[in-house]
Amino acid sequence: MKRNLKILISLLMLFSLLAIPTFASAAQESGTLEDLNVKFVPHDLNESYIVGTKAPNVEVVYLNRKSNKQSSLKLSKMSKYTKVKDIKLVDQSIIFSTYEFAGFSEQDYRIMKYDIAKGTLSELIYNKTQITLKGASSTGLIYTVDNVIKGNELWYYDNKSKKKTKLEASVGSAHMSGDIISYTVPSTSLMELNEAVYYVSTKNLKNKVRLPFDGEFVKTNAKYIAYWYNNSNLSTDRSVYIYNIATKGTFDYSIVAEGDSVNQDIVFMGNSVIAWNTDNSHTKIKNTQIYDLKTDVVLETDESLMPVAASKTEILFYDSVAKGYLLYKH
Repeated sequence: MKRNLKILISLLMLFSLLAIPTFASAAQESGTLEDLNVKFVPHDLNESYIVGTKAPNVEVVYLNRKSNKQSSLKLSKMSKYTKVKDIKLVDQSIIFSTYEFAGFSEQDYRIMKYDIAKGTLSELIYNKTQITLKGASSTGLIYTVDNVIKGNELWYYDNKSKKKTKLEASVGSAHMSGDIISYTVPSTSLMELNEAVYYVSTKNLKNKVRLPFDGEFVKTNAKYIAYWYNNSNLSTDRSVYIYNIATKGTFDYSIVAEGDSVNQDIVFMGNSVIAWNTDNSHTKIKNTQIYDLKTDVVLETDESLMPVAASKTEILFYDSVAKGYLLYKH
């Protein structure tokens, strides 16, 4: 049945490719970030803000898209050696993690929340050793407590109760959107590349659901869960698997030829579109495609474009040839 489904999806994709022009001609280019007066490295965006960092990552910089005014949150008040590590944009707040760096050692990791409207900065999580912010929403956030030997523990922080809950002892990847947390658990076998894929709702953290097919590098938008599936443990032949939480159905889409898939990412745009890329030898973007989950339409971008982040209607790309950033409206 899965093989027949794969053939059906492949045919749908073929017809879509024949009928739809390339993404560059089908979408409206909003302009470069230079046109928008963005003078920092962007990490995330929504309809109101674009947020990022300035080297050497000692401040958070954000642009108000309505006023076109750029503001900066310097971290010198926290510590002379504090550096920004991860950044997520949630509504009118910036969620980010920091660590204190003194020449060669890192310590005192924190996850902070900056309320843009109120201008207030608050500490949400503190850990002496390394933690990594994996995802955030209006519900809460997820992070890993990192350990090379023991594995990365996955924790959930609830915004309302301020409670921290340990979800897994060791995870490979994790992501969050709305009240859905998705993550992967590595196999005990070193030969197995695919990892067990789970999701859980913040409304019931004990009800962990395992997906029918395993994979890597999971992402979610609270309605769908997408990840890479390794078709073979001995090659780079891969597919993108997409799981519909409501219908509990799984289908695969992008079959990546052996030798072409070295590095990749998945970016959700709104509730209906996925963007991803495959990178050949980390130097050339092999292919970047947009798949509309509602219409089964496939749009293809220029080979040099790499998706960085997306809002409900826009995708921010990095042009690896021009060394700049572009915004597209879909």
